[in-house]
Amino acid sequence: MFGFYSCDNSDSGTDQGDYNQKPIDSGTFISIGDNFIYSYSDIGLYDSSTHIIYFKEKHPEFDKIRQPSFALYDKGDTVYQGDIWPSYYSSLPTGAYIATMPFFYQDYALRIDFMKGSKPDLRNDPRIIQSLKDKELLHSGLTGTIQTLEISGSLARLTFVVTNLDKSELLILDPGKMGQKLFHYYTNGLYLRDLATNNIIATKLEFQTPNPSDGWKKEWLTLISPGGSVAFTLNYTFAKVISPGNYSAWFEYPGLSSQVDIHEVFQTTGRIWLGDITAVKIIAIP
Repeated sequence: MFGFYSCDNSDSGTDQGDYNQKPIDSGTFISIGDNFIYSYSDIGLYDSSTHIIYFKEKHPEFDKIRQPSFALYDKGDTVYQGDIWPSYYSSLPTGAYIATMPFFYQDYALRIDFMKGSKPDLRNDPRIIQSLKDKELLHSGLTGTIQTLEISGSLARLTFVVTNLDKSELLILDPGKMGQKLFHYYTNGLYLRDLATNNIIATKLEFQTPNPSDGWKKEWLTLISPGGSVAFTLNYTFAKVISPGNYSAWFEYPGLSSQVDIHEVFQTTGRIWLGDITAVKIIAIP
């Protein structure tokens, strides 16, 4: 479903001027700075659960982008704008942003993140969603919920349910198949925020680095059909006994990211889901 794109560019550390310069029109989906403009026809799909744009072809110019901002469009009108934010910056962006240097995905995918603040989150603005739907580019990805969380002393037992909202079969990481230590290489797992003090309480994690570190195996993945759900149960240990009180529990369910090449996204059984989702549940510990 994806083609290949190749171009011989030297890494000068700057944008390549008029590399992809064309006017903003009714077919424009995203622009980066003034020089990089991409149409809906360049897009393979948009996953609304992770806000990842999958392009039909590889775009090596992504690694050279030094422009400060980007914008998304509907029928030629700007819906929202955001920042291009190098990961080495000590400050944080506000609103929508694309993390760069490094990109956390290969050069066929862009993820639009969001930092809470005064700006509204327009990444799934109805105008964009409808245009993507009309062009059959919209995919809804996954949703996740904390089904149960049992905490006794310093021990926690979490059951997390992943549901496929997409119209496609998706391949997702399965901690039972890959092992919990390897699974926790890709996620920070479970943590709590004390609602009375705002203190964050993290679990003690043991993780295993894959070999090679950028490798992955099909055997780690579970197929989840459209509308289907799968539950994973994980055990955690905190550094200390959790005191009685009210907490918000956070769990980040991970997928693969930069490990997956463009020709590997679509397997014979389904699409490898990239990115991550976070679920929150308010709990009371007596």
